[in-house]
Amino acid sequence: MNTKQFEQFEQNYKVFSGYLSADPEIKYFESGSCKTSFSLPLKKKKDDDATWLNCESWGKIAENIAEHYKKSDEITVFGYFTEQEYKEKTYLKFIVKVVG
Repeated sequence: MNTKQFEQFEQNYKVFSGYLSADPEIKYFESGSCKTSFSLPLKKKKDDDATWLNCESWGKIAENIAEHYKKSDEITVFGYFTEQEYKEKTYLKFIVKVVG
């Protein structure tokens, strides 16, 4: 890995901690793999509005999260940011996810 590749890797890799606002949702696929999805509300201060971070995990980690974590449990996640955009009515929506 050269220096430029490492800098891109380092910028895209993040760690967050928060409390689950709902139970993680697990989905199994015909291929045998599974995915767990959940959101974390992130706040700078107690009275601030939350910024929601959408998270996905795959495979054995996904099964462990779904089995051991429930609503209001604290969880620390780390992974890579991905961005998606889609058109909803007359405007574009952007979704940022942490995939680990």
